[in-house]
Amino acid sequence: MSPALQQVYNSLDDKQKAGLHPTLRQVRRSGRYAATTNAPGQRAAEVCSNRVPELTDWPIERISEVVQPTDAQRPALDELGTASAKAIEILQSGCPKDLPSIPTGRLAAMESRLQVMLAAVQTLRPALERFYQSLSDEQKARFNAIAPAGDADAAGKDQHDLTKFCDEKAPGVTDLPIDRIGQAVQPTPAQRAALDELKDASVKAAEGLKVSCPAYQMLTPTGRVEAMEKRLAATLGVVKTVQPALAKFYNLLSDEQKARFNSLRSASRPAG
Repeated sequence: MSPALQQVYNSLDDKQKAGLHPTLRQVRRSGRYAATTNAPGQRAAEVCSNRVPELTDWPIERISEVVQPTDAQRPALDELGTASAKAIEILQSGCPKDLPSIPTGRLAAMESRLQVMLAAVQTLRPALERFYQSLSDEQKARFNAIAPAGDADAAGKDQHDLTKFCDEKAPGVTDLPIDRIGQAVQPTPAQRAALDELKDASVKAAEGLKVSCPAYQMLTPTGRVEAMEKRLAATLGVVKTVQPALAKFYNLLSDEQKARFNSLRSASRPAG
């Protein structure tokens, strides 16, 4: 790297350096500057879970047709419609629009996404519970039978997805490839201690997840939303447990070590 280019590189922050690494590799291969597309928004649709909208976007007209609410129950259904719209707005406006290039940034994006998803569910849940509790047993039974999005198998798939939620969202946080990180980074003794702390935090997070993340089946709309709220809270707790240890270890690394750590992303499951 030329002195001028080295000077520019040293002026960048970690995120900018991580984004520059693919371009530098392309320069070395071709011997000329070539633009590379990291497409930061390419997976924007994946940043927020596609399952939470299923629990926040309620088919109010269909619920009304099936449940046949009384005049006294109608205001509670209208409130549910308003809460559903607000929850969707929270998801659309609050979720991160891209995934950072560095591990600490990706974990921060995951935390932000989980917080937004949790806020959306918590916005909906009180209105849903008020409407549901206002129904008769017969109306509740009809409401329970409504399949999301008109899919006859959706209720079963929804429960399957909810049960798997923690298992799918937490990997990459609770099963960090510590050995691979160590091999790639080649930590110094001081860095090794921080890597051991990161390993301990990952194990602690995994143990906490087993205790806190419910896997039982819920058959009512209110039960499913409650279960999703608990799963989101449990997964958010995992991220908050691991995040300080990851930041401490990452910040101790040299630029070259950080670049090697960042390169592990392509060989592992995408975080967040």
